[in-house]
Amino acid sequence: MSTPEILAQVESLSLSERMAVMEAILQSIKAEIKDPEEEKKKAAEWEEVLRRRREFKVKAYHLGKDLKVDRDEMYAERGL
Repeated sequence: MSTPEILAQVESLSLSERMAVMEAILQSIKAEIKDPEEEKKKAAEWEEVLRRRREFKVKAYHLGKDLKVDRDEMYAERGL
């Protein structure tokens, strides 16, 4: 359907129906447009997460012998 056909149909509607069409169009436009304030807020939250992240180093720790860990046995001891 072309734009002139759509406009002709809209012009034939009652005032309340036209207002409903306009409201539907407005809501669809709002859904597509991203709020710049919301984008700034998300960016600030992400910057805060990155700022709080710190690098860490894992130190090797040797117990003097190799340990063989049986996962099922370990969980059974914990009651899991």
